[in-house]
Amino acid sequence: MIICRVTGTVTSTTKSEHFRPAKLLVVHPVDLEGSLDGEDDMLALDPRFNAGVGDYVLVAREGKAVQQVMEDADVPANVVILGVVDEWSIDSQN
Repeated sequence: MIICRVTGTVTSTTKSEHFRPAKLLVVHPVDLEGSLDGEDDMLALDPRFNAGVGDYVLVAREGKAVQQVMEDADVPANVVILGVVDEWSIDSQN
């Protein structure tokens, strides 16, 4: 799992039935300070958390997690939002 920031949305007039229960969002990994990390955006399914642009989200990048969260073994995706992050802290002594 990784923390990402939602950087955009995807609007689709038609999409696979497997995606209908979820929003499609563009997410980007962040470092521990919350700044964008790397150059790769990802498309993520948001099945029930109603995340929006600017939100920090907890993301899983594996097909099995998508299947479990979406409750559908045939979802053709591998990135899913597991929750919206309100805040995080790092123990700087380790």
